Amino acid sequence: MNTPTLLKRHRRTPANAALALALAIAGVGLWAPSATADPVSVGYTCTGPGAPDGVQSLQVTVTAPATVAQGGTAELTLEVATELKVPFGIPAQSVTGELDLQLGGAGSGRVTAGGFTNTSAIPGGSAVTLTGGTASVRLDTAGTATFSPGDAAVHVFGVTVNCTVSGTAPVAATTEVTAS
Repeated sequence: MNTPTLLKRHRRTPANAALALALAIAGVGLWAPSATADPVSVGYTCTGPGAPDGVQSLQVTVTAPATVAQGGTAELTLEVATELKVPFGIPAQSVTGELDLQLGGAGSGRVTAGGFTNTSAIPGGSAVTLTGGTASVRLDTAGTATFSPGDAAVHVFGVTVNCTVSGTAPVAATTEVTAS
């Protein structure tokens, strides 16, 4: 008969519910879906030693929570990729960077995402992808908050290249801020 299985399920349910509640209270958000946006193409003009001439296109991916309660914090993750090829090999974690995100809609101001790096070596002749960018932003107004890429800085072998958005950057991600 199925009774023992049903009893086991009922015994596990309170433990699972308690674990889920503890994770939610701790802010882990195990059950909260993320709104993963497709990469957006952003034109940048860069200055500094070794900076390329003209407008360069970067592909920026921002992952934001689908919803956040009013007054809550949105934890964002970012990835940046370029079509530019490096002329020589670059060791892992030799490139770092920061990228500003402009907030719009129910959000206002800007937040800087840091922690970008190349997690593995980049062979000469290959394009560069930086991952691990993170930012946290408190959202106090109900509605849809938008996140658009802003200015960026890239650091390679002690040299900094600063990049500004050329034109208007598209919205890369949104979060619905629910009234509390």
